[in-house]
Amino acid sequence: MSTVEEIIQESIRELKLEHSKSRRREIYRLIDYYSGTETQKYIDNYFDADAFREIPLYSANFTKRFINKMSRIYNVGAKRNVSPQYNELTIKKDSCMKHIEKMTRLIGTIATQVIYRDGDMPHFDYRPVYYFDVHMSDNPFVPAAITYPMLHNVNEVYDANKLEYAYWDANIHVHYDEDGNIINEFEHGYGVIPFVFTHRENQIDSFFVEGANDIVDCNEQVNITMTELQLGLRFQMFGQPFVTGVYSDKGMKRTGSDQILDLPEGSTFGIAAPQGDIQSVIESVKFQVDLVAQNNHLYVQFAQDGGEVPSGIALKIKDLERFEDYQDDIELFRMYEHEFYQVERAIAGYNGINLPNELKLDFIEPEYPKTVQDQILLDNHALQNNLTTQPELLVKQNKDLSIEEAREIVRANKQENEQQSIFERIRQQNQRPS
Repeated sequence: MSTVEEIIQESIRELKLEHSKSRRREIYRLIDYYSGTETQKYIDNYFDADAFREIPLYSANFTKRFINKMSRIYNVGAKRNVSPQYNELTIKKDSCMKHIEKMTRLIGTIATQVIYRDGDMPHFDYRPVYYFDVHMSDNPFVPAAITYPMLHNVNEVYDANKLEYAYWDANIHVHYDEDGNIINEFEHGYGVIPFVFTHRENQIDSFFVEGANDIVDCNEQVNITMTELQLGLRFQMFGQPFVTGVYSDKGMKRTGSDQILDLPEGSTFGIAAPQGDIQSVIESVKFQVDLVAQNNHLYVQFAQDGGEVPSGIALKIKDLERFEDYQDDIELFRMYEHEFYQVERAIAGYNGINLPNELKLDFIEPEYPKTVQDQILLDNHALQNNLTTQPELLVKQNKDLSIEEAREIVRANKQENEQQSIFERIRQQNQRPS
């Protein structure tokens, strides 16, 4: 394996290569469309500058909606049965994993650093890194080291001269500048790279997996088309007035319902009707969005389509392909959860905390909308067959409650109901004729 200095120099060369810069630009394009910020810059070169004075550039953001809809594993969280101490250390994990799942789905491949925070309440933080390079040993899919730019300002992303870099392997952490000069270096002592690499799907012939480029490309095309449509409406909705038989240097007053237009003899006035088919443009946009949705096994219902809201069973049928993808995603993230645990365990051990060898994990499947009657039947079935308890059902209805609070509420309600039942029996007895 190369020395750290050789890897750093190799990384610097790689970072300055055009294809590496292109990959970085694409990553930030994906992020921009997901966040819905500054997306106009990607389409403004399609229009003349004068267009900006007539209308604002159209900016839709269905990228975020699609990605969020595709990322469902951590919507209801995951149950990790390790130890009470581990639960305290990973109190932020579910919310962080929800974000990691979305960014993995969006970008294709991301790295997440596991960071131990000491203090009154020791815990792990999880810091995603979107743009990075990896350095392999024998296995082309298992990194031996990671390098990435340490951004101090997002505006500096295109200026490598203002960036500093980080290097991590299983033993050493190095902080260096863009010339390869080492600023800081130390042995972290974890014995593993404190990063976990997540991919939106299984790798085939490259470590990096392509992200949601089809969704973002469609989003960009829709923005261009809708901007064109708005320009057309701006100039054509009410027709274009024209005059013949009048010298061009003769000024024309604006016409209106309260104005009489005085034209020279032999001249004519008219209004050219617009020729654009607005409805065809709208249908084209809907087709593009629907096509990319279908390619990602998503169901889209446009507002103007109307119709009744599908039942839970109908939704499940429509969502069948997406549900199959969901099962595949679970298997991927089950593997990533175990990788996270091994890194967490190594870092915890370095900090004097011993965690069990194994992670017990249970992913909770998403639920589809049900009628009140269906839900009652399911809950009663679960209670009668000892598949759940009343406190667990209460927590399911109110996620802000702890299981202990739910038990106390159920106990108090049971006591109150029993007392009312006694009073009701006494009242009925007193009402009976002597």
